[in-house]
Amino acid sequence: MTVIIESDRLVIREWTEADADAALRIYGSAEVARWLSPAMGQVPNKATMRLLLRAWIEAGKSLVVPAGRWAIVTRADGAVVGGLMIGLLPPYEEDFEIGWQLEPAAWGQGFATEASRALMRWAFATGTIDELYAVARPQNRRACATALRLGMAWVGETDKYYGLPMQIYRIRAAELE
Repeated sequence: MTVIIESDRLVIREWTEADADAALRIYGSAEVARWLSPAMGQVPNKATMRLLLRAWIEAGKSLVVPAGRWAIVTRADGAVVGGLMIGLLPPYEEDFEIGWQLEPAAWGQGFATEASRALMRWAFATGTIDELYAVARPQNRRACATALRLGMAWVGETDKYYGLPMQIYRIRAAELE
């Protein structure tokens, strides 16, 4: 497993199939999954989670940096508490999205902000992109607040990406603190 970056409290690393239990606490949680659809539904069980992790791992081998999916792990105890992703937004041509998902037990501890900020720095340092977007449903106050804490600017609401009204946030490399 490859470590991508580290922050004060977190390690951002590649997913492994051995992460299935921890990943299921994230992507199998109804509280998390309600904000993921239509791009992704709630993962129903460990076997499905393992298959999904395997697909992410395989897909990652052919993605162009900085695209990918990674696990968020606490340095203190090595627990997987969340996931991060960078990928193209629909229609999959030019706009890169950063996304974060945490298991509910890890909410409110600043992990999403810390991990996302570290990943944004890494992504911009690759020199392959100069801006990132975050999209969130208007009712997802946590995601909207995290985007603002990351220094992202609200640029409006659109249904362009997922066919649902979404709040759009953007940050450019020069704007990252």
